[in-house]
Amino acid sequence: MRIRRKHTRPRSESLCPLWLLCVVMCLILLTVLLNVFVIMTLIHDKENHRRPFSSFLAQTNQLKHTAAIQDGTNDDEEKQDLNVELEGDGRQHILEMFKEAEVNLTSDQIDALPTWSQVQQVVGTHPHVLNLESCARYREIVPPLERMLGSAGPFNTGTNLVTHLLKQNCEIPERREKCGPHESKECYGMRWQVPWGKHTPAKFRNQHSTLKAQKIKKEYILPVVTMRNPYTWFKSMCHNGYAARWKHRKSEMGCPNLKDPQEGGSWNPVKVLYGEGREDDHLSLAHMWNDWYGYYLKEADYPFVALRMEDLVFYPKETIRQVCECAGGKIRTDQSFKFIVESAKADSPGHDKTTGIYEAWIKYSKPAPAMGGLSAEDFLHSKEALNRTLMNLMGYRHPPATD
Repeated sequence: MRIRRKHTRPRSESLCPLWLLCVVMCLILLTVLLNVFVIMTLIHDKENHRRPFSSFLAQTNQLKHTAAIQDGTNDDEEKQDLNVELEGDGRQHILEMFKEAEVNLTSDQIDALPTWSQVQQVVGTHPHVLNLESCARYREIVPPLERMLGSAGPFNTGTNLVTHLLKQNCEIPERREKCGPHESKECYGMRWQVPWGKHTPAKFRNQHSTLKAQKIKKEYILPVVTMRNPYTWFKSMCHNGYAARWKHRKSEMGCPNLKDPQEGGSWNPVKVLYGEGREDDHLSLAHMWNDWYGYYLKEADYPFVALRMEDLVFYPKETIRQVCECAGGKIRTDQSFKFIVESAKADSPGHDKTTGIYEAWIKYSKPAPAMGGLSAEDFLHSKEALNRTLMNLMGYRHPPATD
């Protein structure tokens, strides 16, 4: 019997087509990667060609500006180029705000302005508004037609400023609809102060009402509490303490005189007189700052918001919007935002009327001087007395000990 053998290919011959397929696939992959590399290189080169042209254009414009000044070009062209130049050093945002506020600045005033980065180094990159979590509760318990906002704060903390900003820019829609156009700001929900008096501590909230607020339900008003850096507040209180009384001299180094060396170095007490003969006593002026805000932040069981006076200067639109919306209000859309250009105390007898919007920008954008401008003793006592938690919450810092 003849056996037929099965024919088999050699191993190398059977693998040859697979090997060729691998080579072809590798070649295709290398070709694709090479094309991608070429395309990316072209794009990169194109971008690199654009950048030198932009830089060249900027240099050319700068040269034109310099030549125009030397040749005596007209004022309008100089102002336009000046704005371009200022944009490069960080003042453009500030200039736009002054333009929106319809404040015309001289070249000397522009030169004196800080840059925006300098402002943010001093006051921070955003406004600080405390207790916004209570807004929903306020809107829940107070009917829209009864909602009102009123300022509250110690002397010299910007209560007039926040009141003017709210009156000019905020309104409760439901109240406006009921009152109609051309009515008072109070009718639209913006009151001058809280019913117990804007400077009166919250501890007297249920014991006192101003003459014009006898019939107002106190739970219907949202207190807008203004705070201020304690070191600049000390200076203002030394200049004009209003109803606050304590032993001190108005000289630079004689105030705030937090401790009394004649009394063995004990705290120098402050007594404040309020309406209807009410008094409030504090261990020192620094403790008055702690106590006044503590009546809200530690003891208030009702809605309120607290903001920084400095933010009313540098972040007015953002700050007022948050406060307005907290009470269910809306920023007016029938007009542009209204800034307070002149002193907010211009219509208040007996107040300093010299600080308008420009002066405030210059004054409050300056870095704190060594020890806050206080004596070495008052600086140490300030650091001892001021509530650290409260200062941190509002983004305030102790000044440096040295320049």
